[in-house]
Amino acid sequence: MVVFFIEESNRFKVFKKIEREQDKIVLNRKIEKINKKSMNNILKILYNNNCKNIIISKQLKNNQQFLKYMYSNNINIIQGKKLLKFLIEDLIEKILKKYSIKIQECKIAFAMNYKEPNIIKAIESLSKKAKMLSIVSNNTNLFKDFKENLYNENGVIITLTNNRRKALLKTDLIINVDFPEEVLNKYAIYDNSIIVNMEEPINIHKKRFSGKIINDYDISLKKNTDIAIELEKEKYNKFELKDLAELFIMKYPKEIKNLFILE
Repeated sequence: MVVFFIEESNRFKVFKKIEREQDKIVLNRKIEKINKKSMNNILKILYNNNCKNIIISKQLKNNQQFLKYMYSNNINIIQGKKLLKFLIEDLIEKILKKYSIKIQECKIAFAMNYKEPNIIKAIESLSKKAKMLSIVSNNTNLFKDFKENLYNENGVIITLTNNRRKALLKTDLIINVDFPEEVLNKYAIYDNSIIVNMEEPINIHKKRFSGKIINDYDISLKKNTDIAIELEKEKYNKFELKDLAELFIMKYPKEIKNLFILE
């Protein structure tokens, strides 16, 4: 997979607004002054190198015009979302510990319309521990075989539903895998639920809702690993660690938990 890094320069140049340095594109102007011409020049570099995946600096993430332009031109901005799917069980464990909730007493729901292998694996594991586990989906048929296999092989029962009035009404922890904000808000949600949004940041419009919403996460590196030594180099200082970490998922899928620590 070809990936380019895009960052702002520490020194602005008048005549050379954009420079390429191997797999890095450097913007020699203030982030807020990036115009359509500059973005087109960036696209040209990406297209010429058959690149559809980029990692952008922390500052550049604040430029909504840039984000929308890249997305509209089918450029994927890596933002640590795939990594979270590998670490979702660890995240749930940390959340329950933080709020002093025993998993044996916890009702967990996964709001998802599409199958994601790492999420399915997490559901299988958690279903053996949680008080109640459900999959809430508009595509319930997609998960019927999984539900039946879970019961036949492990004797575990999970709920598969799309009842907007009841599905999330008594749920302690909602893992929103891929529901957009407008869809999630059509469901009746327990006032004190903890909601983890795995894709885009989402708000609950219900006035009485007083639960917790987790829209982001952070990680740290396990010290003295090869990846830690590499990613701690100065050239990566302007980028978020979780974005950089996602590059290693395909390379070391079985080592993820040994390399990174959820914060």
